[in-house]
Amino acid sequence: NITLQLILYRLTCQHVSRAVDLSSVKKAVTGNLWSVCSDCLKERNMLEGEAAGAHDILVCLKCGFQGCNQAETQHSTKHQQAHHSDSHCITVSLSTWKAWCFECKEELSTHCNKKALAQTLDFLQKHSAKATSGTTSKFISLREEPVDTQRGKSPVNSTLIPVKGINNLGNTCFFNAVMQNLSQTHILNDLIQDVKEKGHKMKICPPAETNLGPLTVTLPSPEPLTSAMFLFLQSMKEPGKGPVSPKILFNQLCQKAPRFKGYQQQDSQELLHYLLDSMRVEETKRIKAGILKAFNNPTEKTADEETKRQVKAYGKEGVKLNFVDRIFVGELTSTIMCEECEHISTVKEAFIDISLPIIEERVRPALIYCSTIVKHLFLYFISSIRPQQGGAVEQLVSAVSKLGLVHISTDTLPVSHSPEEPTEIRERDRQHHQGAFQALCHSYTPSSKECSVQSCLHQFTSIELLMGNNKLLCENCTERRQRPMKRNKKAEKVYTSARKQMLISALPPVVTLHLKRFHQAGMNLRKVNRHVDFPLLLDLAPFCSVTCKNLGLGERVLYSLYGIVEHSGSMRGGHYAAYVKVRTPQRKPELRRNQSGTKEASSAPQGQWVYVSDTSVQTVPESRVLNSQAYLLFYEELL
Repeated sequence: NITLQLILYRLTCQHVSRAVDLSSVKKAVTGNLWSVCSDCLKERNMLEGEAAGAHDILVCLKCGFQGCNQAETQHSTKHQQAHHSDSHCITVSLSTWKAWCFECKEELSTHCNKKALAQTLDFLQKHSAKATSGTTSKFISLREEPVDTQRGKSPVNSTLIPVKGINNLGNTCFFNAVMQNLSQTHILNDLIQDVKEKGHKMKICPPAETNLGPLTVTLPSPEPLTSAMFLFLQSMKEPGKGPVSPKILFNQLCQKAPRFKGYQQQDSQELLHYLLDSMRVEETKRIKAGILKAFNNPTEKTADEETKRQVKAYGKEGVKLNFVDRIFVGELTSTIMCEECEHISTVKEAFIDISLPIIEERVRPALIYCSTIVKHLFLYFISSIRPQQGGAVEQLVSAVSKLGLVHISTDTLPVSHSPEEPTEIRERDRQHHQGAFQALCHSYTPSSKECSVQSCLHQFTSIELLMGNNKLLCENCTERRQRPMKRNKKAEKVYTSARKQMLISALPPVVTLHLKRFHQAGMNLRKVNRHVDFPLLLDLAPFCSVTCKNLGLGERVLYSLYGIVEHSGSMRGGHYAAYVKVRTPQRKPELRRNQSGTKEASSAPQGQWVYVSDTSVQTVPESRVLNSQAYLLFYEELL
């Protein structure tokens, strides 16, 4: 009997009652990456692409801490020593499932009479089976460079979003590739987290001219698609579970956009538009409902004129606060100036992405040669005589300018004036007209054979000459011609030569560039396979208007690449995949700069690039990323 009592005592271990806490273990392991040493992750000393389980991991049964048993680090032992007084002495190995007590210095039986130990081990085994089943995805992390204290560098926080595969529901790679990029959009994760709950408070501040003070509204629950997006992003962030099924989110999208039903191959850019637009509509409806509730839900019949005015004013400002607009929506301004009367008109339009044409290599050399000749012809005819309407030179200039190959500096575009105009008026108008076509900094000048994002943006923002069949219907010139005529007689509409330019007038935190690889060729669609170079760090200042919101003249406007949607193959047998950059988040969105300030950074943030094709996940070098056939490029503002 004495021997049996001694055996039971050893099987039990006097530390189990204080060193095993099932609830704390559950909370810790479900909120962290599974089978990964927590301290190795913080120190960034895991190898690139290292598989989970490469080293034995010991789980502390007091708090759920996961530590390695590598000889050079011994993080599990260090954890026990650091928390010696709190009884963190019992661990279990995730490779052998054996329990060990550091105090007793011996293995414990899992069949002891302490239920807490057996229950905790049972939970860990079930969690492990669930976390590792159905996926071949490797754990993706960074290996941090050594700290350079002399240069003031310091290690960054371990707040990385893991990369998981996404199940293909049947020709849905176009959807999966976009979702990988959205899941790594940090500001989207932050803002959707803020507004996900019913009862979220939103403060609306109308402009001063409305004579209205701020209004705080309470929002109702999110609509179905936005709720599904939040749940999907959450599942992508949860450690240890993968690949993720996008079925709920995809089905919700198909209800909004039935064109994606049927599991046919679709276009990733169109998918992105439909997805963001649909969530934008849902959030706009939600914000409007919150505003109406703040005014006790007035109707057209019950509301007086002042109430209608206030609801309209708050609604106009409130709808801009939806998270889609705050992240992805920018503004383009198209400026057109008539060459006859020099009247300037502008048209502003919102964009979710900027679509950039790609010039095919086989036609470019001849066009460049033509553009050189045409540029000289153009400079001669505006500076000396006005070409006749429909003239051959005008048509040639107009045709080539559409291709973006006539790159004219605003300094070479003379503004004509009537001889009787005073000198001071001429000078004032000259400055006004040139300012209308002025970018934040000197224009980007591509080389003759260059095909890059910058050359595509340069082509997109170059001054276009509207001549020949593309002349401008100038309302101002028509009105001037009408004045001396009788009231009952209408003057003919006046078409004039004009110059036109598109520039960015407001930049969002995330800029998405769409390289137009697919275009209509007769009755068929063709794909442009030419490689387009793209930078890891993009300066958008040469393509922004001088009036671009919250930016100053001469300032660099830096954006860092963090995601790519690639289309490989042909129109008949193509495939979409994603490259995403696992990186530490920047400052919180509310701390984004709201006024101009020179940016000193000259390199992209550190991180690890990952290639994801449906459920396949692998780390890749930067060189492979730069050689990819990009279709969509995701850039985030460098703060």
